[in-house]
Amino acid sequence: MENLQHQSASAERRVMSRIDAALRINYQIISDDVALNDPYDPNFVLPRYFLLLAELDQFDLALNYELEQLTEKDQQIARILSLFNQKLNLITGSLYDAIVQSMLPVPEHVNFSESGFSFHSDREIQEGTYIHVTLSHPENFFHIAATAQVVYSRDEGKGKFRTGAYFITLHPQDRVKLAECVDLEQSKD
Repeated sequence: MENLQHQSASAERRVMSRIDAALRINYQIISDDVALNDPYDPNFVLPRYFLLLAELDQFDLALNYELEQLTEKDQQIARILSLFNQKLNLITGSLYDAIVQSMLPVPEHVNFSESGFSFHSDREIQEGTYIHVTLSHPENFFHIAATAQVVYSRDEGKGKFRTGAYFITLHPQDRVKLAECVDLEQSKD
């Protein structure tokens, strides 16, 4: 899984595999004293769409685990609950399509790995600055919150800056989600 990658412009070496993807990204600059806080802490501003999608992900994970356990004990009840879950998924999918889709930010080009990411910002962000970020994959592969530290912010012209950061706080299960997405995308090549 670990590939050495070289970037010709800066001769930078990375040990993690990285991919480009269109992600929904929100970020806010935070102070040094909250940079190590839990990224899902309610004191951070988490967009409502993000909270909804993240909670649905958690619910699905818990339900799938319980269904696996129940299947071993009573297959008939597990089958009924599985059908109920399918119906619930159809209802939430319809709500998502009708309501949530209009609230979502437009996906942006993000380059990421399980250790960090780079994105376009409208202003330069000073190196060493801490940010709180939410990243959502448009196809619902993941919805994660993290804190990160900016390592560069380069002017690319036309009022855009390419900003790179590495994760400071990232839940282990969120790191796994990022790694799985990277692996899935690379296996398509």
